[in-house]
This record gives sequence, C-alpha cells and structure tokens, in this order.
Amino acid sequence: MPAIDFYLLDITYRVAENKPIIVLFARTLDGKRLIIEDDTFRPYFWIIPKPGQLDNVQEKLTKLKIQNNAEVSEISRTEIRKKNLNGKEVEAIKAYTNLPRDVPVLREAVKVWDIIESIHEYDILFVNRYMIDTSLVPMTACTAEGKTENNIFKAEKIKPSEDPQTLADPNILSLDIETYNPEGKQMDMNKNPILMIALHGKEYKKVLTWKRFSTQNTYIEFLDSEKSLLERFVQIIKEQNPDILTGYYSDGFDLPYIKTRAEINKVNLDIGMDNSPLKISSGMTIKAYIAGIPHFDVFRFISKIIGRSLDTETYGLDAIAEEMLGIRKQEVDLDNLYAIWDNNPEELERFCTYNLHDAFLTYQLAVKNLPTIVEMVKIVGLTLYEVNRMGFSQLVEWYLLKEAKAHNQLAPNKPSSQQSKERLAKSYQGAFVFQPKPGLYKDIMVYDYRSLYPSIISSHNISPATFNCTCCSLSAKKVPLEGKEWWFCEKQKGFIPLLIEELITRRMRIKEILRESQDEFLKARSNALKLLGNSFYGYLGFYMSRWYSLESASSTTALARFYIHKVIDGAQAKGFEVIYSDTDSVFFLLKENPLKKATDFVAEINRDLPGLMELEYEGHYPAGIFVSAKLGPYGAKKKYALLSEKREIKIRGFETVRRNWSAVAKETQIEVLNIILKEQNPEKAFNCAQAVIRQLRERKVPCEKVIMYTRLQKEMASYEAIGPHVAAARRMQQRGQTIALGSLIKFIITPGSEKVRERVKLPDEVQEGEYDADYYIHNQVVPAVDKIFEVLGYSRENLVAPKDQKKLDAWFV
Repeated sequence: MPAIDFYLLDITYRVAENKPIIVLFARTLDGKRLIIEDDTFRPYFWIIPKPGQLDNVQEKLTKLKIQNNAEVSEISRTEIRKKNLNGKEVEAIKAYTNLPRDVPVLREAVKVWDIIESIHEYDILFVNRYMIDTSLVPMTACTAEGKTENNIFKAEKIKPSEDPQTLADPNILSLDIETYNPEGKQMDMNKNPILMIALHGKEYKKVLTWKRFSTQNTYIEFLDSEKSLLERFVQIIKEQNPDILTGYYSDGFDLPYIKTRAEINKVNLDIGMDNSPLKISSGMTIKAYIAGIPHFDVFRFISKIIGRSLDTETYGLDAIAEEMLGIRKQEVDLDNLYAIWDNNPEELERFCTYNLHDAFLTYQLAVKNLPTIVEMVKIVGLTLYEVNRMGFSQLVEWYLLKEAKAHNQLAPNKPSSQQSKERLAKSYQGAFVFQPKPGLYKDIMVYDYRSLYPSIISSHNISPATFNCTCCSLSAKKVPLEGKEWWFCEKQKGFIPLLIEELITRRMRIKEILRESQDEFLKARSNALKLLGNSFYGYLGFYMSRWYSLESASSTTALARFYIHKVIDGAQAKGFEVIYSDTDSVFFLLKENPLKKATDFVAEINRDLPGLMELEYEGHYPAGIFVSAKLGPYGAKKKYALLSEKREIKIRGFETVRRNWSAVAKETQIEVLNIILKEQNPEKAFNCAQAVIRQLRERKVPCEKVIMYTRLQKEMASYEAIGPHVAAARRMQQRGQTIALGSLIKFIITPGSEKVRERVKLPDEVQEGEYDADYYIHNQVVPAVDKIFEVLGYSRENLVAPKDQKKLDAWFV
C-alpha cells in the first residue's frame, strides 16, 4: 500500500454519507501541499455503571435510539474496559456513536438513568479526540498509508513517523493593514476602507495600495480600488502558499477588518487550503481561522504566555519589538493618514514604508517566538492555532487529557456552574514572605529552590487521586498545616506527580545538553517545559479545572512555607543574617563569613530534601537596596534593586515595571538606582532627581515623557469611580474610538484647579509643555525615588528643599 510522509499543519472534519471524515492539512517533506482524509475514526464517550449494573447498562445502550426529525442518534457499538478514575480502578463502557453530533444527544439521554454512576469525556472535540487516540502531533512528521483520489490522499492508516522530526524553517508570511481614519483613531470596519496591506516573508515583501504616487520602491504595488486590492491579497496568499500566516493582534483587528471589507466589496476570501473562506468567530474573544494555514497571532501568544517574563509594561508592537528584537516601529503621524490620502498622495510613500516595517517586525517576532510555541504544540498535542489561543490552565488540562490515554486514565468532568461557584468561595493560604528591613546592603547571597511548586508536587506525590489514601493513613507524613490531618500516598505514584516528574527531568536533561550546545529549539523546549510545569500548581487550585483539588493546592503552599522556613532558620542558626525571602528564594548577607560556609550550608539543606527538590545558587550581588513597601492584601510587596557581579541592575517591585507610571518617573528612578549602586555617589543621585524636578517646573521635559499608560481592567460600563484613565477613555469614546476591556489608555494631566479627572487630555490634544508640573513632581517623580532616598536618610522634603548630604558608605547596613 502506498505510503506518504508529511508534516501535519491543521485538522478539521466533515460529514459525508452519514459518516465523519477527518481532514488533515499537511505539507509533504519536499514542500508540497497535501490534503489527507481518514474515514476510519468514530466518536465515543465513556459510561461508568453503578456496581452490579454493567450488563444492564450495556444492554440498554444497544437499544438506545433518539430520533429528531430526520436525524437518528444511536450507540453503534460498545466495549468494556478497565480504567483508572481519580486513583480508583473502574469498569467503564466505551460507547461509540456514528457522528460527533450524536455524542451530546445520547449523553443527555443516558445521564438520567438511575443505573449510571457517571459519564466522562463527552465534551472532547472530535478532532482533538482523534489526535489523542492516534498520537499525531502537529508540526511534526507523520506517515499515512492509502491512495490518492481526485487530489485527496485517502488514508487507511495514519501514525507518527518513526523519526518524528519537527517542521524546520516553515514558510511564514506576516500581514499588517492601514485603514482610512478620518475621525481620529476610529476603526469603523463597515465605513472606512483598507488603504494598504503589507505582506512580509523570508524572501518576500510587498505593500498593496490603491492610490498611485511616484516611487522607486519596487515592493509597492498599485491597484485600482479597494476591491482589487483585496483580490490581489487573496491571489498573493495562494501564490505564496504559507505554512503559517501571522499578524500582531490579527485575531482582533487585521483579519476581521479584511473579512468585513471583503464582504462589502463582494470579494471571496477563499484562502483556505481547501478553498474555504476566512472564518471569524466571536465569543469571549474574536478568532480568525483559515483552514490548512495555521494563523499565529503573535500578540495573543506574548500576552497570554510570554508576557510575564518580559520587562515591558505594554504589549504594543513597538514595546515588544524593542525588547525582543532591539528594533522599534518607524515614526509617522498615522492619525493624519486620511488627510494625506485625500489631499497629498505624493506623501504616501512613507506610510507604505511604515506599513511594511510593521509587517517586518511581526515576521521577526513570529520567527523568534515560533520555536517556543511549536515545542508547546508538541508537548500538548494540539494544533498551533489552538495552542496560540490558550492560557496556562488550558495548556495544562490538554496535556493531562493527552497523557490520560497513555496512562489508562479517565478524565474527571468539568465542574457545573454550582460547583464553580462553590469553588470560587473557597481560599487557602499562599506563600510565605520574609519582610525585608529597608536598607543598603553589601555582599548579598541569593539561593532559590529549583521549580519549587512542581518539585514539591512531584516529590510529595500531591494530587487529587493520592490525597488521604487508605493505604498510608497511619504511616504517611502529614502535611504541615495546622488543624488538618492531610497526607498523600507514599506507596503508589499519582498520575499528576508522575507527569510533573517527567517534565522536570526532561528539562534537566535538556539543560545539561545546552551547556555544550546553543540549539534554539532545545532552548525553546526547555522554556516550554518550564512554563507548563510551573502552571500545574495554579491549575490544581483553578476553579474551572477537571483535576481540581483545593487540598492539593493548599498542601503545596504549606510545604513551600515549610521548606523556605527550613532555609531561613538554618541560615540564621549558622550565623548568616537573612534580609529577605519570598516564596522560593532566600537572601542573606555573607558579611565576614567565607563563601565556603554558605556553600556547605546549602549542601546540608539539599541532603535532607526529598525527591527532585533542590536549593540552587542564584547569585552573589556586591550591593543591593531594599526599600519599604506598602502592605497589600497578601503582605508586603517586594521592592528591591540588586547590582550583579557583571554590574547589571536587577530591579523588582519598583515603578519601572508598572504601566501606570510616566516615563519621566521611571527613567528618573532607574538613573537614581544606577548611580547609587554602580557609582556609589548619593550626592550625584540626589542632584539627578532634583534636576528632573527643575526641568518639570521649567516645562523642559517633553510631553512624551509625561504620558500615563493604563490598560482597562473591565468594561467601561462597570466603572463606578471616574479615575483619570476612565476620563481619558471617555474622551476617546467621544472621538469615535472603540474602547473595551484591555484597551490601552494614554493621557496627560494638564494644569488647572479642577479635579484631576477633569484635567485629563489625550496626548494629541496637548501642546508641548502643557502639563501640570506639580502633579508630575509630587505624584510621579517624588514617589518614585523618595523611598530610595529615605534609606539614605533623606525625607521627601529633602528632595524639594535640599539639605546637606551624607556619604553613601554611612548608609550600608
């Protein structure tokens, strides 16, 4: 039988002659596009009968038939299997149906039977079930046996290749659009046309536009109308035949805009590999899907998965590109594009260049982030399109669902609405924080537990299935939680701890290899394993999870507190002064102690740790400053800056990492910290802060440095108090801009005697120097540095009315 090797890119299904047909969109190993169909797979779900009712249930299932008009739903066949559910072996019936649509119909009919204990895995989508059962992994090599009919490969058998190599160097094409915007930044898809579409690939660049002007740039292509522009866009997609189409917020803007304008211009967006149209689905979030071409929205991946590891406060293309690529967007007055389009088309070339540069940045970000998302795809086992739109809890859950089959596990069901409400009402104690004493310190040693929460879950066998087992009730060590008699099985490894152990050990092996190699995919795999492993603890306590266990989540934090106290108490007993500890790390002063004493102490701690737990050396910092921070609902927040041996500044908790602080405040704070820690010159730091205050009073600080940034945390209608950012958002709405949850709001506080919210203006409404200097001095710059100078003995008043300064050495603790 002929066989073919291919890379799986996307998967869906269709129904023909009353049977489901899996449709796989692939690329052959030599780069050709391929559609494969498999009609051998059938949907099913699992039924657990009550004790003694196995035969009765099976007999009733064979007779079950539900008719709705012309549609008939029935169980086509059954199989009896022994499965594991939450640590217990059960006899379960695997009930097959003819079509995916039959599963919910039959489940509703069966769930009311009084001889049924429970029903499982009825809500796993048909194509996802197919990938789980066949072990096919997107973006990796697979093999199909069958024959070709009418350009479709009809498969009789599909499996992963014996050498499941990853698709290397896929053909990526990025897009970016610019639109007519006569009312400021309003983006009305139904009213305003698309003026330009930029496309960028590895060896391809193009800007399509439909107003002519003189240019020497060969990448600019002129069309006659918006309609012809959209038709040319479709043609290019088919010509370039990308493996991946990427954009930056293309789910929420570019592709929905293109779809709307195509409908208005009666252009068929049949860009799918099967010639199906671009599909836009709405719900909690907007999603743009193209059959056979994975759509990689870089913004979604960064904001959901990568963002927490970045320093930038905003997820705009400019900020992300600057941090991840070291390249910024080009500067043009985009608000004036419509006027240039209408009146001065000879000036449009710079907007085309801007448009192409955005597509270039998006392409480069896609290339940089692709290894990480591909490795996540390989771990989780879903398509790139789906993984791109998942958060951490969803990724963990799908990894568990994928691995459940291999470990003969039945997945618990998702919680009902009532169960979710009950879970939300419960809480537990979190991590321990050793509140630092504000001060400037020398020779700080920092140690932290490697993957603390995952290693605790694995080493202590924490999971819903192992909680308070009957076999270890007398012998097991109890969780160090006052008022609780909780333990976890010490005889048989649980499903979840086993998977976490595999993730941790796989990452440890990869890190060993990376010491000798700088392979980018290995780095990405290590990062993906870390991201997933660190998410299990949160998933166990997440109210919507299938494997929810408040006892497991609470026990994990209790043990984390126990082990961090072990280090703190041990260090103090050895004569080290502990100055700070937070969740998994401990900071103590070396002082007169030799380095070997600290090393020996850590080795002593590690000898007593169970399983995969290990306390690791994080670094030695010649100097560091800790400042006082306000108490929050979970205790004092960390706020410190450290100087590494490489003379790099590590900052945590300061305003430099917060979005709602202006650039002038953040830049002043960074400069002050640099001068204090690197130059050890308090007078210079103090003078630096005072100089900024003087420049503000004299209106010499540019307006761009006083812009405030805030992202809306809820819908506009939900705000009762009208803060400055809400006032700014309302001004934006009045100008016709669309404002919703997550919108980035920019504003400046201008002079006046009214309330602050009444003095808010949008940046383009403000003349240079038109800002409230006193507001920015007393509410931005001074609060950003006064706690730092307080450590050195200066009060807030010193900053605005300077007194004699002391030398920095006088303030080292």
